[in-house]
Amino acid sequence: MEEKIRSIVISGKDYKEKYKQIVLFSLEKGKINAILRGVKSPNAKLKFAKELFCFGDYIIVDGKAGSVITSCEPIDTFFDITKNYENYACGAMILEIVNCVTVYNEPNPALFLECLKALKILAYEDVKPEYVAVKFLVSIFEGLGYQLSLNKCSCCGGPFVNKRFLNLDSGEITCLGCKAPNSIEITSVVHSVLRILSSTDYEKLHTLKLAENSEKQTLNILLQNFEQRFSKKLKLF
Repeated sequence: MEEKIRSIVISGKDYKEKYKQIVLFSLEKGKINAILRGVKSPNAKLKFAKELFCFGDYIIVDGKAGSVITSCEPIDTFFDITKNYENYACGAMILEIVNCVTVYNEPNPALFLECLKALKILAYEDVKPEYVAVKFLVSIFEGLGYQLSLNKCSCCGGPFVNKRFLNLDSGEITCLGCKAPNSIEITSVVHSVLRILSSTDYEKLHTLKLAENSEKQTLNILLQNFEQRFSKKLKLF
């Protein structure tokens, strides 16, 4: 049976001599595996459809060997992401995060739209990629039930005075009095960056100018939290 699914290519690997097996993150079906036949030739009609970031309406037919892509109507290739190394590294990290936190055949429309927003800003706006990565990760944690308490201690509910800590076991931000053993201290600057970026729309990230290197420190903290949650180490670009 033929089926059309609106999808983003989040991963891919060679399959047989001329095939490509790709992982699609779709609006309708969540994450799925699919095969593109004969796309390694320079003149292949669907060679664009195997590239990371490609966003389009994929026509898929289920066969004995699995799902086979027969055509694709591109919506956006987000090609401009590849023009800058840091933007590309950030975009690739976002796709890796999506691949890590999703399971096959479980739709997640909120995450799908969040991913599209992040890729669009990386491709078409002059924004520090770290801003996009931090906002995306905060949204991921919130969607998975690890919402960061940014205005008060998540344990006692009291205000933050001087020191504050990220509990790597629970993902909560606590005060000194509620600090758990497996915690790392976060500075007031990092805490402020988390507040600002989490509350700023993607479309307005280009208006921000945060303290120098504060976004890298903040991203590093979130990547440690992600590694603890999913046992997956992501590289800081």
